[in-house]
Amino acid sequence: MVLAVIALVISAFFIPDVLADPCGDSNWRYFPQTNSCYKLIDENLPWTIAEFKCLFQGAHHVSIDSPEENQFVHELSHWSEIWTGAAFFGKDMHYVNSDGSRYGNFENWKDGRKPPMNRARRCIKMDQNGEWFQSCCKKKTYTICEKKAAYSASSYSGSNNSVNGFRFMRHRS
Repeated sequence: MVLAVIALVISAFFIPDVLADPCGDSNWRYFPQTNSCYKLIDENLPWTIAEFKCLFQGAHHVSIDSPEENQFVHELSHWSEIWTGAAFFGKDMHYVNSDGSRYGNFENWKDGRKPPMNRARRCIKMDQNGEWFQSCCKKKTYTICEKKAAYSASSYSGSNNSVNGFRFMRHRS
């Protein structure tokens, strides 16, 4: 009986606080517009190694789909140059995102226009101004990893202790 009461107390006071972070880790930053979590990897790495670094954390390079997400990522990078998830491989001259999502929902090329495809520069970087440019994938720079959040933060309401319709009640004696 005592263990049951302790378990109720622990779940009533601690579970909602743990669930309040949709990324589950303070090293990740939540962006509600995409319901995704982002993490800066501040190591100078080539595109492929950086992608593996993201994969080991259950993520991919960031795939940017809106001006708001571009701004968020740019700020998270501390205005450093970073890899994006977009690249092209083999003979196919079309960009793809490393997470498999559709490329092209949003673009932010320098000078406002997409440059001609360049086989020597297959990967896309974001510069210190938040604009994109083509780069050789073997060059080294920082990256930002992106993964879907464990749940939507908007579905959590700390005021009534509910998460996704589940209600956590404090036991009152």
